[in-house]
Amino acid sequence: MTTEKKVKGFEDLGRLAAQAADDKKARDIRLLDVRPCSGVTDYVVLATADSSPQMGAIEDELDRRVDDSDAPRRLHRQGSPKADWLVLDFGGVMVHLMTEQVRQTYNLEELWSLAPGLDWREKKTRRVSKKSR
Repeated sequence: MTTEKKVKGFEDLGRLAAQAADDKKARDIRLLDVRPCSGVTDYVVLATADSSPQMGAIEDELDRRVDDSDAPRRLHRQGSPKADWLVLDFGGVMVHLMTEQVRQTYNLEELWSLAPGLDWREKKTRRVSKKSR
């Protein structure tokens, strides 16, 4: 089993979560820096899953990567893949896995519209403009 790279902070954990979702074929993945507008968490990951089994696979992959690294462990889980919306709470990172319908209905991107997006694919942090999100 390969050991994950060292997770230095919540931004790295957000990147790890986004990459886990991408590796399990989630769509429209966003990593948002909500520190300027939230007292609850530092980063939010949003990802769309096409089915309940895919949502469960993303959760399992993220858990595996956290277990293989020195990343903070999950504090809480709300919802279930069968409910079409799953929230994984890591304290400084909240991961939202949703079906397309739930994502369109609740439009969390609008809720966090003031939060800068991060390009989670790059090692170096790069802010993403609102137009490119």
